Amino acid sequence: MNQTQKKAMIYGNLINNSVQIIQDEQDKLNPEFDKLRRALDRDQVEKIDSVEYTKIMHDFKHGTEAYADILSKFEKAKAPARFMGTHMSLVSSFKKYVDACQEMTDSINEDQTIDRKKFNEAEQVQDENMDKFSKYIQKMTQI
Repeated sequence: MNQTQKKAMIYGNLINNSVQIIQDEQDKLNPEFDKLRRALDRDQVEKIDSVEYTKIMHDFKHGTEAYADILSKFEKAKAPARFMGTHMSLVSSFKKYVDACQEMTDSINEDQTIDRKKFNEAEQVQDENMDKFSKYIQKMTQI
């Protein structure tokens, strides 16, 4: 295996492992997000069990940290030349996603209130940038 092939294999493994971690985190956080979303939409955030609310806060913080760790790996990755442009776009969209995750996490307050505006804006930015990220991943798998 030559250096180019080795580089492509290492990069491919990074992408595959990262996508799996992202999927696992989303699978864990999505039900909690849905619970917060429903409570916000019904103005019933204070009715969430306090122990569960604290767990959700912790899980969002942990998830955001996991995403930030992946972002760091993406930023340090050495993409094969044919993926360089797509990689840079992927990193940019994932950075915006991670920043929005941090904003959402920051909107969930310890006093069991949620900054609705911040939460909603973060949700929109997350949706937009995860869609872009997914498209870049698909593009890479088609090359």
